[in-house]
Amino acid sequence: MNLTKLRYIVTVDREGSISGASKNLHITQSAVTKAVADVEAELGFALFDRRARGVAATADGREFIDRASRILSDMDQLVMDTKSGRDSRDRVLRIGIAPPSLEGLMNRAVRSLVLDHPEVRVHLRGTPFEAGLQLLRQGDLDTFVAPLNPLLSEAGFVTAPLPPLRARMFARKGHPLSGRKLKAREIAAFPMISPDITGPHVSPIIGILEHHEGDPARGLHILENFPMAAGIIERSDAVGVVVDTYVQSQTFRSRFVVLDYDMGEPLPMVMAFRAGLQPSRALGWLQAALQKHPPMASMPSGAGAPDSFTT
Repeated sequence: MNLTKLRYIVTVDREGSISGASKNLHITQSAVTKAVADVEAELGFALFDRRARGVAATADGREFIDRASRILSDMDQLVMDTKSGRDSRDRVLRIGIAPPSLEGLMNRAVRSLVLDHPEVRVHLRGTPFEAGLQLLRQGDLDTFVAPLNPLLSEAGFVTAPLPPLRARMFARKGHPLSGRKLKAREIAAFPMISPDITGPHVSPIIGILEHHEGDPARGLHILENFPMAAGIIERSDAVGVVVDTYVQSQTFRSRFVVLDYDMGEPLPMVMAFRAGLQPSRALGWLQAALQKHPPMASMPSGAGAPDSFTT
């Protein structure tokens, strides 16, 4: 017995005849007759009384057919609900990125996704790593763009690699620190600007601040807005941190210099999503967009500063 045979039987009851069910189902009468006979043989009783002008359900058949009808209705509703949920997942894509200061690095990929697939609605939010991981775990995010290393110890997630991020220290043109290899204590003599103190490259900054005389926190500005930070750096002796991809741009080179200080190895980045779930089409489109336009600082032509920076 299977759902197809149940559907044949319910249709026979509704049409009142084998021939009517055959026309409704677009199958042969012999196929309908065989399905009814198979189910009756399995149940051990007749579902229908055969009459000269069609069929009528027996007493036992009526009870069985009514229950079968409810089962089929529930199955049809389940399929509709599942399709509706899948369509919804394909239309809305909830993306988290950690730390929040990296949010602007998604600009090119998100722009490409929205322009190529206008039916998708993107909900992008920057979040601390632990908070983002919890949102992903409980189903409030579809994907989480984050550094790989802290995800290695977490179970229940699948990751897809993204190009790594490399941080660079930078300052205004003509800065006293430019043009030579630097030590941490030399940089500590100048104000520093960071978007947060939980970013992926926070360790090198902590190492610099440890050389600050007095309270290390007094040497650090925390500004998430990069245009604001870049404006301060351009007009003062403060130093900041930016992703390597942006320092190659003409806009950067016309205003700033890269300082010769080792900020450590590039940071592996990944897209994470919950294991065991079938990724939505929108998630696949985002992954393709991120491979085509990896996370990096980007600016519209003629703008004065990138959208984001990283620590």
